[in-house]
Amino acid sequence: MPQGFAQQKQEIKMTVRKSLCVILATSLLAPITAMASYPERPIELIIPFGQGGGNDLVGRAFSQSLAEYSEVDVLPVNRTGGSGAVGFHAASSARPNGYTLAMINSSLVGNPHMIDGFPASVDDFTPICLLSAEPVGIAVSASSNIETLEDWVSIAQENPDQLALGYTSIGELIALSAGNVTDTDPTLIPYSGSGDAITAVIGGHIDGAIVSDAEAYAQVQAEQLRMLTFFSEERSLSLPNIPTSAEAGYPLDIGLFRAIGAPANLPDDIENYLIDACTHIAQQDSFIERMNRIGFNVQLRTGDDFKQWLNRQNEAFSAAADLLEQ
Repeated sequence: MPQGFAQQKQEIKMTVRKSLCVILATSLLAPITAMASYPERPIELIIPFGQGGGNDLVGRAFSQSLAEYSEVDVLPVNRTGGSGAVGFHAASSARPNGYTLAMINSSLVGNPHMIDGFPASVDDFTPICLLSAEPVGIAVSASSNIETLEDWVSIAQENPDQLALGYTSIGELIALSAGNVTDTDPTLIPYSGSGDAITAVIGGHIDGAIVSDAEAYAQVQAEQLRMLTFFSEERSLSLPNIPTSAEAGYPLDIGLFRAIGAPANLPDDIENYLIDACTHIAQQDSFIERMNRIGFNVQLRTGDDFKQWLNRQNEAFSAAADLLEQ
């Protein structure tokens, strides 16, 4: 065999070996690269409630900011029905790969304790971040002679049938919890929406209503409503002059919130990425302005802090549901 041909054959073998090494190395690195590049395609944010409500507005504000941070499309999708059951079930049943997220709220910790067979609970989600917590309390008419929580408790204990307290949805559980810690039992009146309950209070049809700071803010500023207290650990950012029930000797932390969750068993690297995204977003003026524009303050909690806070909320609603069965 001519020497030149033998050398050429050897060079071809070396080239093939090098090519195989490159192909093998590339194939081995491919999964690692794919994981490291999350997110690389659009993310869906399931909103378990209809368009125009607080959950929808917060979800869309977050989607816009997450899209800017991640540089992929974030698609808010309303999946309504069953007091959140349809959307929560769809989100919790999705693959835990970071491409399906959900707006989680008080309904997720309240409804499983009120509705038999509710298809999802906090255990079905990886809590990512709290975006906003709305303290809830008792509002009365600004013209009422009831000026403090102590006044309300005194009247309710002396004349249990004299006070009527309005509520909406899971507000019943909050009303029961409030009655439990204050040893009062006012007549509870259900309403289809907080606006209807507030109108009834201002019109003198009921004595008070269970409402959040966001729901009552405009009427408080217009001096139509008076907030007696909020059942929360900390004072409201929107209405900081209103004392908490704990300050009056009645500790209770139960209210409304808007947060981001993902299906349970989310990989740690994706969870950490999303927590970093939430932390960045919550500090951006653009997101804070979007939230303020729709009537919400940004109150960020992430990681173990958020998980522990969420568990406390779940325990509070569970205890309230036990009262409902008594």
